[in-house]
Amino acid sequence: MIMWKGLQNHQRALIFNFNYLAVLQVFQLVLPLITYPYLIRVLGAELYGVVAFANAVVVYFNVFIDFGFNISEIREISVNRDDLSQVSKTVSTVIVAKLLLTLVAFVALFALVFFVPALKAHGWLYLASLGMLLDTALNPRFYFQAVEKMKFITLLNVGARLLFLVMIFVAVKAPEDYVLVPLLTSIGAVLSSLLGLAIMGLHYRVRFKLPSLSGLKQALVNSLPFFGSRVSVLAINKTNVVLIGSFLGYTEVAYYDLAEKLVSVMKMPFNIFNQVLYPNVSKTKNVALVVKTIRFLLGAYVLGYFLVYLGGGWAIEKLAGGDLLPAFPVLRILGVSALTELVSVFLGAPMLLAMGYKNEFNASIIWGSLFYLTWVLFLWLFGSLGLYSLTFSTVASSSFVMIYRLFYCRKYKLL
Repeated sequence: MIMWKGLQNHQRALIFNFNYLAVLQVFQLVLPLITYPYLIRVLGAELYGVVAFANAVVVYFNVFIDFGFNISEIREISVNRDDLSQVSKTVSTVIVAKLLLTLVAFVALFALVFFVPALKAHGWLYLASLGMLLDTALNPRFYFQAVEKMKFITLLNVGARLLFLVMIFVAVKAPEDYVLVPLLTSIGAVLSSLLGLAIMGLHYRVRFKLPSLSGLKQALVNSLPFFGSRVSVLAINKTNVVLIGSFLGYTEVAYYDLAEKLVSVMKMPFNIFNQVLYPNVSKTKNVALVVKTIRFLLGAYVLGYFLVYLGGGWAIEKLAGGDLLPAFPVLRILGVSALTELVSVFLGAPMLLAMGYKNEFNASIIWGSLFYLTWVLFLWLFGSLGLYSLTFSTVASSSFVMIYRLFYCRKYKLL
């Protein structure tokens, strides 16, 4: 208690936000693992792969709608958090811009479903996912993260995901119910975002201000570099699912998706630290805190990887059954990216970006995605596209981004 009283306000805020983000990340990553065994049993590996493939396609549109605002505007709001008028203006501009981009995304997704036979065969699945796009536009998480007040948005998201968990077990009873998976996710997410907007307005007095066209244009221009980097991240992280589904099959998508889910759980702790540190370091410029965090986590993650390397097969068998054991070699390969991304993530937003090196931050991701695409192109040209080779391409790209950022952090004497 005495130690808690001795902490400064910004240190207390850091601890509070870490705790709430930890809860949110746990629910975001662990709940899908709870529903996974049930959905695999009810839908089967191939049909579950269809759902995972559709989700990967929808994520592309989510990134388009987000347009990098969740990076550029977090820093803007964090720096000006005491100016309620400026915060209201920024929040309003972001939400209106996202809603306009959502209209474009709706039209594009409808066109793809209508003209691409592979998507048209499961058209209702994609239409049921439209709510996820609307949620991306309305979700005020960027505001709560910027002002380091994650309590309300965490409680809302956890409530929505718990509702989704219950409804999955109640509503999905046969393979033909697979459309309900994205539909139930959409309903819970949109309700959560609407309640978040209400809390932002009623409790924190953020008011809606109709932005000018010049304001919208400026926001898009400011976020464009971050949009490019987010697209590049997407190219590295989600294109594998699309390629595996297109060239190998939906069952292989299920293998990769399971391994990716397990690795995402491994990445959860450092992603929480990253989200908490970024707005804090943007304001305090305490780079030493970032370095200490990297050192603290790296040793634990090396040990954690070897545990996964040895015992991951047991975890897969318990979680999804023996039929999904081909996911184990994928997990061993993909698990290396947890180590490379740990270092890469903390050298990125909390260090390069927070200290004003925006171009170097964005360039690292763009060059990383070009590295990935070149690698995949060579695999295709030489007829080597396979589950393991595509998985390794993700690890190689992640390593490239880490080395790139390390070079510039040393160049600018941030380490």
